[in-house]
Amino acid sequence: MDTNMNMEGHDMMMGDNMMTGHDMGGMGDMGMMMDMGPVVFGGLHLVNLLLMVSGVFYLICALSIFKTWRREKNELLGALFAFLCYQAVSMFFMGAGMQTMNMLYSNIAALAVFVGSAYMLKFPLSKLAQKTRNALFLVILVILLALFVWFVQTPERETQLMHFVMWYDLVVNGIVVGGSIIMFGIRATEAAFKKKAIGGGAGVVSCCVVATGAMIGGAFLFGTIFSFLAPIIILSTLRQKALSGGSNTTSAPAANPAPTM
Repeated sequence: MDTNMNMEGHDMMMGDNMMTGHDMGGMGDMGMMMDMGPVVFGGLHLVNLLLMVSGVFYLICALSIFKTWRREKNELLGALFAFLCYQAVSMFFMGAGMQTMNMLYSNIAALAVFVGSAYMLKFPLSKLAQKTRNALFLVILVILLALFVWFVQTPERETQLMHFVMWYDLVVNGIVVGGSIIMFGIRATEAAFKKKAIGGGAGVVSCCVVATGAMIGGAFLFGTIFSFLAPIIILSTLRQKALSGGSNTTSAPAANPAPTM
C-alpha cells in the first residue's frame, strides 16, 4: 500500500513538472537572450513591471480619445483607438505572462494583437466600398482567429505563438498599417489633418516597428521603455483641431463618411 502511494505521489510530481516545463518553455522562447533588467521588488523584474505599467498607460490613453472617436467615427481615429486598446491588453498580459511563466497570459496577449490588427487593417482597406470593407474585415478576423486556434492546439506550436505574433505585429501593424497612415498624411492637403496622420502613424511605427523590433532582438528593456513614446506622440498630435471628416483632404481612408468599427 505504501509503495502504491509513493508511486502515485511520484506520478503527480512528474505531471506537475511537465506542466511547469511546458509553461516555462513557451515563455522561454519569447524571452530568448533578453535583458529582463533588475528585480525591483517581490521578485518582479523591471521589464515585466514596465510592460504591465505600459499596458495601463495605453488603456488610459485609449479612454482619453474614446469620446472623440465615438463622436467623429473617423477611420484614422478608429485605427489609432484600436492600436491603443490592443497594445494595452497585449503589453499587460505579456508582462504578466513573463513574470508568472503562465502560457494563458501569453496567449491572451497574442490574441489581442490578432484582434486589434483586424480592426487596424480597416484603414488601408477603407478606400473600398463599405460592404466590401466590412466583408474583408470579417474574413481577416476569421483567418486570424483560426490561426490563433491552430497555434494553441499543440504545446509545440503554442511555444512559438508569441514569437510569431511579435513578427506579425512588426510587419502588419507597424509597416503596413503604420506606413499607410503616414503615407496618407503625406498626401493630405489640410495641414491639421496631415499632422494628425503623420504623427499617429509615427506613433504606431515607433511601437510596432522600433520597440517590437528591439524586443525581438532581445533588448526587451529598451523596447519596453521606448514603447511609452507611441501614445505620447499620438495624443500630442490629436490635440490639433478636431478631425473634420476630410473636407479639404485627398481622397483617402480617413475621409470616408462615418465608417464603422
